[in-house]
Amino acid sequence: MKNEEKTKSLNIDTNFEIKNKKNNSNLLNFAKNEEISKKNFQKKNKTIKILAFSTSILALSSIGLGVAYALEMRQSENYKLSLENVYEKNFYNLLDSVNTAENDLSKVLASSGSTYQSKLLNSVAKASNEAQISVAALPLTQGDISDMVKMVNQVYGYTSTLSDKIAKGQSLSESEIETLEDVYQNILLLKNQLNEFSRKMQSGYSILDQSVFNEDGTTSFTEIFTQMNDLDVKYPTMIYDGPFSDSVVNSKIKGLSGGVVSKEEGEKTIKKHFKNLTELKYQETTKGRFETYNYRAVNSDQESLYIQVTKTGGKILTVSGCGKNGAGKIDSAQAEKIALDFAKGNGIENAKVVWSDKLYEDLYLNIAPLQEGIILYPDLVKVKIDLTTGTIVGYDATSYFTNHTSRTLNQGSLTKEQAEAKVPSTFSIVQTRKTLSPLDYNREVVCYEVQATKDDNTYYFYFNVENGETENILKVVKTDNGNLLM
Repeated sequence: MKNEEKTKSLNIDTNFEIKNKKNNSNLLNFAKNEEISKKNFQKKNKTIKILAFSTSILALSSIGLGVAYALEMRQSENYKLSLENVYEKNFYNLLDSVNTAENDLSKVLASSGSTYQSKLLNSVAKASNEAQISVAALPLTQGDISDMVKMVNQVYGYTSTLSDKIAKGQSLSESEIETLEDVYQNILLLKNQLNEFSRKMQSGYSILDQSVFNEDGTTSFTEIFTQMNDLDVKYPTMIYDGPFSDSVVNSKIKGLSGGVVSKEEGEKTIKKHFKNLTELKYQETTKGRFETYNYRAVNSDQESLYIQVTKTGGKILTVSGCGKNGAGKIDSAQAEKIALDFAKGNGIENAKVVWSDKLYEDLYLNIAPLQEGIILYPDLVKVKIDLTTGTIVGYDATSYFTNHTSRTLNQGSLTKEQAEAKVPSTFSIVQTRKTLSPLDYNREVVCYEVQATKDDNTYYFYFNVENGETENILKVVKTDNGNLLM
């Protein structure tokens, strides 16, 4: 409509020009205005073209960014899906192992045939070992799984011992049956919790999504494992953890000093101790008794490690991982040197290996510091070395950093000869040394530790250096799967 009006206007003006040739000044003004309008139109048209071109570039840029973002999101989602699949596989492997252990333990308690009992107990031990491997591969901190790992270790060691006992022609005692009943109830509790969790997973529960830390340092995924903390089964003390290996006798942390370190400084500490890492990633921070930075690492031998570094002082608190299967390439002496050097670099001075045991191609060591020639058992550090690669695949300095402090030690009046004379004459003495021994009621007592043998059995006697009283006697029970101290 507006175009038609403009056309009419032009026609009127044209007629006006023909009819009024005398009015030249109006015509000149009209022509001048037309020229100005034409130039303005050209300018506007040029501006519109520039804006259109700029908009096109922005649109193309936006499309490019959108494609890149979409690809990145897709890659991220694929990574999350792969990781979730790995977690789910290990969870179901754990569930399968626990189901096997529970089923076979129930059969042990229902049977009386020794040969069949031995076979079942071996199956339980195997399932417990497999459960430990599965737990280690789940997104759980050392604090979350410490009680769980301790439980499956104890089940493994105890059932192996009983199987070996039956194989030698002996029967299970009443007290051993009672202990197995307690073990079974705990395994059954764990089985029920895992099965309940498995139903959640079938309804879309994501282990990865539920492994995000809350303000209190916990995750919803840890619930089924932290409930293991209150279990109470009286197992024999395991010597593959060494005498007094769980000797955390102080309520306060005494062995850590220094300022707070950053997670980047924690990474530097790990790289200083592990020279052949090909991958090192920060995972999360644990807010428990010890505040730690937690990392996952892979070395050039394709061994995966989970490492905790204390936020205070920047010390390596724990290392857990699985060694590489293969023939041993280093001997025990080399392994001991690796362990002592590692401990010294981690702030544990004047220490020595006080106990060792080899199981397959792994060497288990207990390292303890000495004060005035006395072995400080409360300050033990546990180390596990893969003899195939020489890698430290297990390390626990919790007792050391909890208990270690400068102590005033009572040397006592009891002599070495007097302590050895207290051992019955039917025993052969192997060695005698002074130790600070953690005992009941959170006592630390300086004792003479006398190691002696009788009838191919090894015993440890502990005599108080102050009054000569017998504080403890431990007996080593040999099995095909390691040794126990009872």
